[in-house]
Parts: sequence; structure tokens; C-alpha cells
Amino acid sequence: MIDLPQTLRYGVVSGICLTVGTVSIPLLSWWGLHYAVATALAFCVVAVLGFSLHNLWTFRVDFRLSSFVRYVSSIALNLPLAVVLVGIAHDLAGLSVAASSALANAALVVWNFAAARWAMLRPAAGARP
Repeated sequence: MIDLPQTLRYGVVSGICLTVGTVSIPLLSWWGLHYAVATALAFCVVAVLGFSLHNLWTFRVDFRLSSFVRYVSSIALNLPLAVVLVGIAHDLAGLSVAASSALANAALVVWNFAAARWAMLRPAAGARP
């Protein structure tokens, strides 16, 4: 069953993270960093921001280190995928870094929702349902 309010809150947080990531990568690139390094730095910022907002607002659960580890581990796939997607769009398709990072971020939204939901709502080890 779909929890519509939760899905809408996810959309807002996702939009915030998408905006931060989309703005950060070209900005860091403009400051002289290679897009791969810029993407890695943006990932770190967005991972902490996303976890915090999802934890406090989207899923409204108590902070658990195990949730943070699961969240970061599950979205860690974003980093290599984003680098590859940005690289393909930038180096092969000739798009700007800004357009490339926007496309890469948009492509990862569905994965991120599933990963965040799994990380936040999975019971702690040994917890009873």
C-alpha cells in the first residue's frame, strides 16, 4: 500500500537533495574540480542532508546508527553511477556538466526512494515486529 503523505514528503526531500546535488556539482566544477571529485563531494553533503531530512520528516523515525549505515551503504551506488552517467552525458554526448549532473540525478530518484525506505523502516537487528 502506498503511503501518499510519506511519498509526498519523500518528493520534497528528494527535490531538496536533487537541487543541492545539481547545484553543487557544476559549482565545484566551476571552481576547478574535476566532475568526478565534485560529484564525490556533493554525494557526501547530499547523503548527510538526505538521511537527516528523511529520518526526521519523511519517515519520522528515531535516529539509529544502523539506519545511517544502511542508508549510506544503499545510496553509495549513486556515486559510481552518477560519475558514469555524468561522464557519458558530458564526455560522450557533449552536454554541459550542469545538464549532465541534472540528468544523472534524475535517473537515480527511483533507486533512492527504495533505498531510503529500506534503510529507515527496516527494524533493528533483534527487534520484534
